[in-house]
Amino acid sequence: MIFSLLWEIFVLLNLAKVAKGVGSEFGYPTGVDVWCGKAYRSTNASFEPGGWLSQPALLPTPLLDLRIRPQMNIYLGSEDYASFIVDAPLSYMHGEAYYNTSFNKQTNETKPFTTLFIDISVDDTGLDLVSFGNVSVNSTSNLFIFSLAKFTPQFEPYNISIIGSSGDGNHSYIATTQLYILPNRTDGGSIVKIDNLYGGLRVQNFSTNSSEWIPFFPYTYYALWDEWVGKSVDTLNVFASHGYNTIHIVPTGSLGDFDFPYSNLTVYLQRAKDLGLWIHWGIRGSYTNLSYVSTQVEQLKAWPNMLSYYTADEPDGQVQPLNSTKLAYDYIKSVDPYHPISLALNCENYYFEEYSAGADILLSDVYPISVNTSWSSVYNTACNTTYGCCGCDNCEGRFEDISRRFEEFSNYTSWLGIPQKPHWGAPQAFGNETFWSRYPTTDEEVVMNMLSVNHGAKGIVMWDYPTEPGIISVTSDLSRVLVGEEVTRFLLGNVTIGGLEVTGGKRIDVSAWMLGTQMLVSVVCLEHGSRAGSVSVQLPAIAKGVNSVLWGDGRWSLNGGVLGTNGTIGLQVDLLVLNL
Repeated sequence: MIFSLLWEIFVLLNLAKVAKGVGSEFGYPTGVDVWCGKAYRSTNASFEPGGWLSQPALLPTPLLDLRIRPQMNIYLGSEDYASFIVDAPLSYMHGEAYYNTSFNKQTNETKPFTTLFIDISVDDTGLDLVSFGNVSVNSTSNLFIFSLAKFTPQFEPYNISIIGSSGDGNHSYIATTQLYILPNRTDGGSIVKIDNLYGGLRVQNFSTNSSEWIPFFPYTYYALWDEWVGKSVDTLNVFASHGYNTIHIVPTGSLGDFDFPYSNLTVYLQRAKDLGLWIHWGIRGSYTNLSYVSTQVEQLKAWPNMLSYYTADEPDGQVQPLNSTKLAYDYIKSVDPYHPISLALNCENYYFEEYSAGADILLSDVYPISVNTSWSSVYNTACNTTYGCCGCDNCEGRFEDISRRFEEFSNYTSWLGIPQKPHWGAPQAFGNETFWSRYPTTDEEVVMNMLSVNHGAKGIVMWDYPTEPGIISVTSDLSRVLVGEEVTRFLLGNVTIGGLEVTGGKRIDVSAWMLGTQMLVSVVCLEHGSRAGSVSVQLPAIAKGVNSVLWGDGRWSLNGGVLGTNGTIGLQVDLLVLNL
């Protein structure tokens, strides 16, 4: 396509422009190696890395922050209806002036401004999509269904505006979004949607050629081609036998090595399809080279089991050009708008806005097991917020490093005033190398997995495979639980109710998901040692009884809205379904 060729030329020119000198772009001293913007060699001195994102100053009075976005990131021309998500929270950071008064002309009364009346339309045509709707002030996640009958499928988005006003018309608010209604595929390739309401993926089962959209929780490892996958296509049979539903093939085990046998790729894609494995494809070593990107996308985009792309691996740590991830993202979307794009960040807080702009889905590489986070065992230097590299940026070497990073990424997005992006977990499944003196135990592996889930992970991609036999065994068991319909419907079908109150125990992380007449509860104990004494968890609703125990020994008892047990075992993890 001419457009694709012109776009590739544009991106290559921009990448060449910024690649002339990373030091000059960031202002670092010449010849100094940096990670997350920090000097880390003993021969270099500390300096301020920059790139730190801070919370905006809070205003003294609240603003009304009207927002709108499609529920699904893409729709198809064959679909009859779509939905918008409308938020109208009161915010001390973003929005327009809010005055809590509305005058009723009919009754001649002034009342609190608690209802926002809305209209949604297409900018170019004026087509009304939602008329005379309303939402409560300071509410979020309001859904409005509208017809797609008058839309023509196209690759360019439709520009959408929402206008909100108070009942007396004295206060008005405007927000915009883009709506993608793509042509149906005719090449047999898959289509993968992102649910912007709950953050999960929606797919169609390629094994049964089903047209039904179902929630999908990817559970997999980074599988290195050079070290394992490339040795035989039969490795995919072994991988699938463990219950993992996706394979994330890293085309080469050596970053920057582009000598990949793409001629053999078809055999692997076909075998994965036959085994029911989705493909989460890694472009990590070549995402800044569009010739390699183009080669890979063209081979992958029309496969029925293609799930998503993974472009940049720790671009913030490597201090890649700030626009590199977005340039790659825009190019891939220009030739394949049907699949989401993900990337992994390594740093706690380093140019988050710029690097995260190049992905629909974010991962965070937080590896806290058996690592010294204050002194680098590799470079023999201290590690702090302005100096050193210890393998886990600004970490404490505790499980809480994982949950804190999930919360931080969510906060950064809120500070920027942009929609939340899905966040997948990337638990540590390696050790005995560089900064990490041992592998995680099987219990530690489960804790890291479930702690990620408790804090909103909508997928799991562990680094790396193959790993220790015990870790393979326990994650095989866990995968069959997490990817099953009984759990997926909760994780991807409602919001995560996290941080449930725990009495009598220390470092116990509990989350819940409510759906219909049932509640899923996940309890994760972060202490390595066992503790005596009663422990209770305050549930978000009263439950009638335990329906099933999906993971753990079922030691918990139920008393209305309280889940209790007598003592906890070190690194205990329990996953229960309760009846409401």
